[in-house]
Amino acid sequence: MKNIYNVGIVGLGVVGQRLISEFKKHSDIHIVALCDFNQELIQETVQQCEGAHCFSDYHDLLQLEEIDFVYIAVPPAVHYQVVMAAFQHNKHVLCEKPLANSEQEALEMLSTAEKSGLIHAMHFPLVYEQAYATIEKMMSENAFGEIKRITLKMHFDRWPRPWQQTNWINSRLQGGFTREISPHYLQMILHFFGEVKEVSSSIDFPADPELSEKGVIATLKLENGVKVLIDGLVGQAEKEEIAFTIHGSKQSLSLLNWRQVNIATKGEGWTTLDPSLLVPSNSSLVEEFVKKLNKQEAKVVGFDQGLRIQEVLEKLIEQ
Repeated sequence: MKNIYNVGIVGLGVVGQRLISEFKKHSDIHIVALCDFNQELIQETVQQCEGAHCFSDYHDLLQLEEIDFVYIAVPPAVHYQVVMAAFQHNKHVLCEKPLANSEQEALEMLSTAEKSGLIHAMHFPLVYEQAYATIEKMMSENAFGEIKRITLKMHFDRWPRPWQQTNWINSRLQGGFTREISPHYLQMILHFFGEVKEVSSSIDFPADPELSEKGVIATLKLENGVKVLIDGLVGQAEKEEIAFTIHGSKQSLSLLNWRQVNIATKGEGWTTLDPSLLVPSNSSLVEEFVKKLNKQEAKVVGFDQGLRIQEVLEKLIEQ
């Protein structure tokens, strides 16, 4: 069994930097190559990754035989071409979300992955958080009772956020909060509550045809009959708030701004759970991906789930 796995990283932006830190903490991962068109960013990053090769073209990075897997953190419109090239070079793939920039791209990526026999995984950080483990335990114990409704609120006083100033995050082609934020929660909906049967969406775009959406109101109907209400808005007065809420007949749970877990019992108000009361996660994406590389049972989100998410996502953003 191989103990050290070499990774090549394509895309060194904010999200890519987060996983670079996680890779560096893991003794079984060695960062051997970095790729980005921003040369200044490459030079800053390579100082953290001593001895790593530097490239401005991912095709050159993929030529390195010592690379075992590629972490792809480029904008969504480029996922398809980089992922497909990685498979052609017999590299395992860890890809950012959403999987692709269209349902057809996602379908081809999954088909190629399955035919190749290579590992395909996606970065959904909530899967490895205590909140996720807490919901999983409550679901297994039927703690919610009958699920009455699920709501997803995504409100931003401005988009992009101040730390998100890139040339694509506010583009209609591949940006917007619906593409950037909702996949995290669509993954949870599909995992915990089953398939989406119907999607009804009303989306508001600005006059500029190049810019991403400013609002969305959508309803998903699940195969089990539960309805999901999605409320997205940009430009309102109050500060940013993202809330994923499961409304049950016995208990309700709201995941607020990624990590805060609020609980309400029947007839009572919301109470914020102390983190010590949440179910421990006991895993991380990097740890689970290494297990997968070692041919062990692992908790990873594959391209099959990525395609299911993409199918719903495309219906949400249809004009």
